[in-house]
Amino acid sequence: MNSARTPLFYMANLGSEVSRALSEYQKEDFKNMHNSIFRAKSIIDKIKEFPEMQGRMGEIEILESIIKDLNQKKLEVNKDQLLGYFYPFATRLTSM
Repeated sequence: MNSARTPLFYMANLGSEVSRALSEYQKEDFKNMHNSIFRAKSIIDKIKEFPEMQGRMGEIEILESIIKDLNQKKLEVNKDQLLGYFYPFATRLTSM
C-alpha cells in the first residue's frame, strides 16, 4: 500500500476520524469525540494546503460544517450517507 501523504491519503484518514467521532457520539463518549474532531480538523487543514483541492473547497466547507455541528453534539446528516461519502477514498487508497 502506498502511504504517501496525498489528498487521497488525507481524505481516507478524515473518513476514519469522522467515523470514530460518530461512533463516540452515539456512545455519548464526548471527551473522545472531541479528540477525534480535533484530529479531523487538523486533517482538513492539511487537505486545504493542496493546490489540487482548491476546486473542491465547497465540499471541504460542507465537511467542516458537519464536523462543527457534531462538535456541538448535533448530528443533522444521515450517518450512513456521510460514511458512504468517505468509502471510495478508503477503497482507492487501500487498492494502491
